[in-house]
Amino acid sequence: MRILNAENFKLLLSTCALLLLVAFQSAHAEDINCKTAFGEKSFTISDSNVAFHKQSKGRKISSIMDARTRVTYLGFKKVLYIDGNKHLIHIENKRRFSDGDDYLTVINQKGHKMTYPLTCSN
Repeated sequence: MRILNAENFKLLLSTCALLLLVAFQSAHAEDINCKTAFGEKSFTISDSNVAFHKQSKGRKISSIMDARTRVTYLGFKKVLYIDGNKHLIHIENKRRFSDGDDYLTVINQKGHKMTYPLTCSN
């Protein structure tokens, strides 16, 4: 029978605290709502997918797409393909959104790029 000494007890408590912190952060992952400056595109970003919204005579229609995510130091980049066009969503800092640092780049099949600044919120 093993006796739980003070060092092992501290290790057990710190491990439990770390697991609770990770579980709390993942359970409270909020969706991010973004739109371009003039409202050409609007979408909601979740952990594994992006839902693009279309306004149609008073109704909102969403297309949900799976996206590849690359986590950066404070933010992330998501890449997805819609109708043959590559969409790159770049969020510099997910705790403090910035119209100057966050953007959507759409690259068509011929390589032409359109970059839109994003206004995002939780």
